Amino acid sequence: MVQIDCKDKHITEINKAIKAGLTSDGEVVVVNPGSRHNLGVGINQPGKLTFEGNVGYFCGGMLKQADIVVHGNCGWSVGSDMMSGSIVVHGNASAAAGAAIRGGLLVVHGNAGPRTGISMKGGTIVIGGNVDYMSGFIMQKGVFIICGNTGEALGDSMYQGRIFVRGKIAEQGNDAVEKAMDEADKTLLTELLTKYQVAGIPKPEEFKKIVSGEQLYNFSIKDFELWRVAL
Repeated sequence: MVQIDCKDKHITEINKAIKAGLTSDGEVVVVNPGSRHNLGVGINQPGKLTFEGNVGYFCGGMLKQADIVVHGNCGWSVGSDMMSGSIVVHGNASAAAGAAIRGGLLVVHGNAGPRTGISMKGGTIVIGGNVDYMSGFIMQKGVFIICGNTGEALGDSMYQGRIFVRGKIAEQGNDAVEKAMDEADKTLLTELLTKYQVAGIPKPEEFKKIVSGEQLYNFSIKDFELWRVAL
């Protein structure tokens, strides 16, 4: 195991050391991250990376292959644009967690801020607590699991994908509708929540499934009011 102490180090130096450590040993532990921004970005190699403390904006952005664990809270856009690998946060996340992810897995054991999962294009996001307004906005693909409550405009203008919510939905977004869960949905929920020990492992039957109503797929002047609300 390679240990990197962030004290008195520039972010470029830290990230170079992370990639070198993953290459040589396959496991890196970063101490005293001090809420620095852009930690662990652009990683494209296997291995395990652990942050002991809070991290700032864009931690794990553009991630491929590696598995990241954060023992602390995260700033904006943790896991933004990730392609594969995983990020597990044992704390809370700020706005836009998992923004525009295409693959991989993001798990936040605490709460997440507004616009969580915005513009998802694949992958899986699991939130153990609550999310704020406009989460799942313009979702195009993937799985989004919320074990707590949501803010307004959940799944607004989503095109594809599945959102599962255990708690109260403050407001479903434009063209986001509830649909009955099937056995495949229940199996997926059970496997993910059990594997990552999220929110006391709630039962699948406690969740509601939200999907696209498919009314925004094609613009029509006859449906102008629907589109006016969406835009």
